[in-house]
Amino acid sequence: MSTKSILLIEQEASIREVLHTCLNELGGWRVTLSSSIQDGINLCRTIRPDVILIDTSTPETDALIFIEQLKQYSVNQSIPILLITARASWFTSQQLHQMGFTGAIAKPFNPSTLTAQISDLLESSRHDP
Repeated sequence: MSTKSILLIEQEASIREVLHTCLNELGGWRVTLSSSIQDGINLCRTIRPDVILIDTSTPETDALIFIEQLKQYSVNQSIPILLITARASWFTSQQLHQMGFTGAIAKPFNPSTLTAQISDLLESSRHDP
């Protein structure tokens, strides 16, 4: 079985490090790190991740434009995008799909169950109409 790859876009270095450790060491994912959405878009041109995990709370001036570009890329390449945010409970699954996201993971997250949450969201999205 090949290792799944994930593009992690998180601006905070300490959270990026914790997420990387959780995904790589506990989940066995091959993780590509990005500290900005724009950098993440550029990385998508050279790698093809199985999933993109993004924290959209960013100080980037053009964050909304970059997020739309990233979503367009993910649709064209059939790559699911998951949000990781403290506001995960604000949205229903249907609202997330309408915004172009496969699902959301709440912050703070449980490091020991993070990879299972990602797998569950990806699996349930395969069964959605």
